[in-house]
Order: sequence, then C-alpha cells, then structure tokens
Amino acid sequence: MLHLKDFSFSLDGRPILDRLEFAMPEGGYLSVIGPNGAGKSTLLKCLLRLHERGRTQGEISIQGRPLSEYGQKSLARILAYVPQAGGRIPPFTVEELLRLSRYPYLPLTGGFSVVDLLAVRKALELTDLTALADRPLRALSGGERQRAFLAAALAQETPVLLLDEPASFLDPKHAAGLNVLLKKLHQDQGLSFITVTHDLNHPLDAGGLVLVLREGRQIFFGPVGELLQNGVLELAYQHQFTYFTHPGSGRPTILAD
Repeated sequence: MLHLKDFSFSLDGRPILDRLEFAMPEGGYLSVIGPNGAGKSTLLKCLLRLHERGRTQGEISIQGRPLSEYGQKSLARILAYVPQAGGRIPPFTVEELLRLSRYPYLPLTGGFSVVDLLAVRKALELTDLTALADRPLRALSGGERQRAFLAAALAQETPVLLLDEPASFLDPKHAAGLNVLLKKLHQDQGLSFITVTHDLNHPLDAGGLVLVLREGRQIFFGPVGELLQNGVLELAYQHQFTYFTHPGSGRPTILAD
C-alpha cells in the first residue's frame, strides 16, 4: 500500500526527515511515535504533499505508483487526513463538513449524487453522529468534534487514513472512546491507518506496526511486539521506562519513570 525508500526531506537547508525506509501492507495499522521535533507530523504532510516549500530526496510510492504521478484528486481518493484535535473549527455543520469531503468525486459542474449522500450517511452511522448531523461544529464537545473530523475522512472513502495525534486534546474518557472506534474501523472496515501519537501505549493496544523517529531519523520499524526490546524507547526518548502487564487487559504497558 505504501513504501518509502531512502526518503529525506529538508526545509530551508535544515534536514527534517533523514533516509526513512519502510513499507506498510494493505489493511495495515502503523503507529508513528517519537519525541517532540522528531518529524512525525512532517511525515504525514509529505505523504499528503502539503509542504509547498522544502526539498525531498528518495521515493514515496502508493499502491506501487510514485507519489509524484498522482493528481491531487486521485491522491485524495486514496489518502484521507484527520487533523489534530483542538485546531481551527470550520464554520460548518457536521453534515456540511462530510459533504465537503466528497470533493475528489464531484464533477466540475453539478451537485452531490446519490452515491455521495450514501457515503455521508454511512460515515455518520459508523461514528454514531447521525443525530448530530445538523449541529454546528462549534456547538459540539471536543470528543464529538473529533469524531466529526474522522467521519469526514470516512466519507471520503479512501483505503488509507492518516491521523495526526487525534486524541491529543481530548480527556481520558473521550480519548479512550476514540481509540476503540479506530480499532473497530480497522478491524471491521479493512482500512489502513497511519496514526501519529504521543501515547506510547496506543501502539501496544492497536497492534500492527510501529515506526519510531528521533530527530528525523528512523530508530525502529517493525511489529509492535518488538517495540519493548533492545532499549528502543530509551534510545528514542533518552528516558527510562518501566514495563509491566496491565492487570485488566493483560497486555504490556509502558510507564515513564
């Protein structure tokens, strides 16, 4: 589904990402972790071609095709983006936001088709937002608003979703609820996810693959089960961690000392 080969990105002569090399299979789940300034969000922006400035080297390919060969609409039919919680709130209702996400499929003239409206309805149902469809985004709670942004990405009907710290501004209850929803969508809908997160326990709960960055360099890439081996996190964060088995879930858990 996605392959980076010897990929680097620099801005104003300053290296941000340095020789990244990894591949994610179709239907995979990739968590991207690392300290502040590691280049995590920059990686998502490079995949989405949101950097107007900067210099890239190496290759990014999606579904076996170089990223540079995609038009913006064709790329938007493969990758959908869920921004960080707590950012600017658009002046739309929930349903208006979801309809806007159908732009990759809209003709130059004409309105929404039945297919578009069905995609919006399905996304509202998947995120349990049908009752809030006419509510302005500004009138929603933080958890509801983040579900609306996720619903917009689902309405875009792409095989891959990119999420940039989706739970960073949510309280523990809403953050846990969002993580449960992401896991369910991955399992039930067969979607591929790339999630940037500061929650080190998120990869252990989500499963799949982990990419660990430090100062733009790839410290580790591999299965979640290998994340706690060989001092990977200590190297990335320059900090000591304690690992234990959670008494409720039975899975490994990370605690910062």
